[in-house]
Amino acid sequence: MFRGGVGIVASIFVQIPSYHDFELPKTIFNALDQSSGAHTINFGIHHSFYKKDDIYIPNLPNIKKIVSEAPTNIGMGIGRNLANSLYNGEDYYLQIDAHCRFDKNWDHSLITYLKEFQACGIEKPLLSTYPGEYFYNERLEEYIDRAMTSNYISFTEHPDRFKEHLIPSQTAVLNTKEVVQSSISGGYIFSTGEFSTVGFNDKVAFWGEEILIAAMAWTRGFDILIPPKPHIYHLYFNSSSELQRNGRRHVWGDFPDIWPDMDLASKQEVDNILSTGRVGPQALGTVRSLEDYGVYAGLDFKNRIVTQ
Repeated sequence: MFRGGVGIVASIFVQIPSYHDFELPKTIFNALDQSSGAHTINFGIHHSFYKKDDIYIPNLPNIKKIVSEAPTNIGMGIGRNLANSLYNGEDYYLQIDAHCRFDKNWDHSLITYLKEFQACGIEKPLLSTYPGEYFYNERLEEYIDRAMTSNYISFTEHPDRFKEHLIPSQTAVLNTKEVVQSSISGGYIFSTGEFSTVGFNDKVAFWGEEILIAAMAWTRGFDILIPPKPHIYHLYFNSSSELQRNGRRHVWGDFPDIWPDMDLASKQEVDNILSTGRVGPQALGTVRSLEDYGVYAGLDFKNRIVTQ
């Protein structure tokens, strides 16, 4: 199961924040089983459990983890930061969620895409798209929908939401010709190991994570691009399902007393950074300006208008 040894070409760091997610071990094993075997796959995991830790995490030499009992260290920003702290100089960096599946040879394909963009003169390519979908049917059998192609992120569905906290509504649109991507999908980022230096904002609980990471990366010189194919699949949560066919929990469901304050503080932090152009750790970079990112992505941060 461990990928390593003679003939290894490159190494990939897989960053995963997990909140009491029974899909986590399946995600780890599937990533390893479906990899080409030509690259070392290392995992950095922040595992947060609720009351009782009954999530199995394989004891393998290429898995590093930090474990927290909720509500300590809950929230996407701090969870990703803790997982990111386990990065150890790997050549490539993959950011996903704890509930994912993979195509065969996904590692080889994603590295190939990145190298092709670099050959075109793009120094710091960052691939991102909303992953395809896998789900469980009524017999609890796992099914992967491999028909979904890479998609472009649109901000046009609810432009009014951008006015309130500078957090646009992000919608996946079938991609037919675009190469550049407007934002990132939190559950899918693939780049060089340098992405580990971008960091994450500890105050971001959930909403706003994607636009803030996109702005932080872009202002540090990363170009956000669309991979030709996703090669990764995500278990999307369906709140209308009578039987939610997975073991996922949500922080807002387990901690309704503290979640509203966390959510408000998170949105205010995103608003503050994007309205003031704040530069520094857990904020924006200095290679390119936030205004230039807005022109690139179709967002007027000053006037709070979606221009895409």
